[in-house]
Amino acid sequence: MKIKVSQLDRLLFLLSEKTKESLDRAGLRNMASQIGGISEDYLYKKLFYVIRGMNKEHSLSLRDAQLNSVARFIGFKNIRDFISASLAPADEQLRSLVGNYLAFVRQNSAQGLIFQSPVEIKESEGQFVMSLKGPSWTYQGILKIKHGCLFIHLETPENKSFYHVYKIGTSRSPKVIQGIFSGVSTAFDPIGGRAVLLKVNEHAGSLKNQAMHIRELSKSTVLEHKKLAAYFKDYAKNNLSINKIISFGMEDLEDS
Repeated sequence: MKIKVSQLDRLLFLLSEKTKESLDRAGLRNMASQIGGISEDYLYKKLFYVIRGMNKEHSLSLRDAQLNSVARFIGFKNIRDFISASLAPADEQLRSLVGNYLAFVRQNSAQGLIFQSPVEIKESEGQFVMSLKGPSWTYQGILKIKHGCLFIHLETPENKSFYHVYKIGTSRSPKVIQGIFSGVSTAFDPIGGRAVLLKVNEHAGSLKNQAMHIRELSKSTVLEHKKLAAYFKDYAKNNLSINKIISFGMEDLEDS
């Protein structure tokens, strides 16, 4: 099949992002090992070495089989699906968000606990997907930008879900993103509050769920921890919940 150099360049870039390997001989060897059924020589000699310095609009004739394997590995059905996605004008602002993050929210109580959760944003089949790993479930949702805000409906296969909305304006690759989450508690009560995404350089597998007390964070020598402690300090500014429901009548609105 015919495929443009620009598309091959993008294919190798996504492969590097997926495997966290560099685009050199050693990195391509490790990539081939992870894909399986693809040789190091194919990635290096047929793709990487050939397209170096070549005009981006030039096209090469390559066999579908190996390209299909690479495309499937990075999340596409096949190479034709990858090409179709590459022809559509992808949102470069969304693409700039690809990477690993830590998400922070305050527990819906007066105890002063901040929950930390690993988050990964990646490109898959022409869409941008957020994965948030909780203590029991992993939530996933497609990113959409409207009016300078990022909207994500995060769901699990068990139908547990949360909505997240973040302010990003026109920024690219923001380091810290502020937002709001809403969902239900473990007792199935509606809850909401402020959320923070902090972009990190660590590999996704090294990021952990953690519960941290605001009192301890405020004493930390790590600047990010002190900033988070100050941001989440006040319960009233960070958490929202409803009154206890007894009758579904007006008396439920009275302060208890």
